[in-house]
Amino acid sequence: MKSLVIGGTGQLGANLVRALLAHGHQVRVLHRSSSNTFTIDGLDIERLVGDLNDGESLRRACDGMHVVYQAASYYPSATIPVEVAKGQALKETALLLEAVRAARIDRLVFTSTLTTVGFPKTAGHPANETCQFSTRYTNNPYLMAKAAMEDKILQSAQQGIPAVVVIPTEFFGPYDQRPTSGTHILMMAKGQIPVYIPGRVNVIDVRDVAVAMIRAAERGRVGERYLVGNRNTTQKDLNDLIAQVVGVAPPFIPIPFALARWGSKVGEWVACSLLRRAPYVPAYFVEMMAHMQHYDCSKAQRELDYPRNAIEGAIEDAVRWFRDNSYL
Repeated sequence: MKSLVIGGTGQLGANLVRALLAHGHQVRVLHRSSSNTFTIDGLDIERLVGDLNDGESLRRACDGMHVVYQAASYYPSATIPVEVAKGQALKETALLLEAVRAARIDRLVFTSTLTTVGFPKTAGHPANETCQFSTRYTNNPYLMAKAAMEDKILQSAQQGIPAVVVIPTEFFGPYDQRPTSGTHILMMAKGQIPVYIPGRVNVIDVRDVAVAMIRAAERGRVGERYLVGNRNTTQKDLNDLIAQVVGVAPPFIPIPFALARWGSKVGEWVACSLLRRAPYVPAYFVEMMAHMQHYDCSKAQRELDYPRNAIEGAIEDAVRWFRDNSYL
């Protein structure tokens, strides 16, 4: 099986590349010329330089492949107008779909985000794939761009593109070079999170997500979305677990979401308008926290039959990787 991974240098992508190699796949990775590739250096893979804004590079990358895994879909790096974010997201998605169609790919596995899953009609019940996107924060570029991309992929499945959507919950593990979810671990280890926003969360080992993506290519149903997660917990309990693994005291002051949201907006205004630099925490990121909830992942567990290893091991391996690579 010949598989293309777009975003293979990121945390999910680097773990997916390793899982594909372990399953005997021939792997090609498309990455930007500016990408730091140390998470895939030395692996027996083909590497192509390209960009999601470059249709020709996408066509070259897809040529001769059986499966395309999109693990690097667009997200805004700062708070920008929603229409700008959606326009960029849909442009990149359209170019990818054109390349997939031209190459006659057998399966496109598209990685979405859990904020595209709406809220259940019955309070207290976990959300599942039938819960359609909804938000109070229609000016949030991340939320709106991600929902628009997922809609575009699902529409394309109805038009003949063999696409499957995988929606991972919050994942932890090694090779988090940027870092992404590992920022939570690093900030706690450095004593930079004295407060936290209470709420629900679902967590999973990133390596289990990688296997689920391979299973989605093998047995996932075209046009379906699959929530891939493991443990439903709370932000407090997750903080306590990370603190225990790292060997520090957990955040001890809960703050209301509304206070955190408006505080982030003030902080963003000060950073951008007065200090002329990027904010430490973009306001749109804090608004995403309102979409965190418990999830019913039984559909993906049943149809994809992916592993669900203990999250403690994922956090321990993340910490070990950060220490081995001088993040800690």
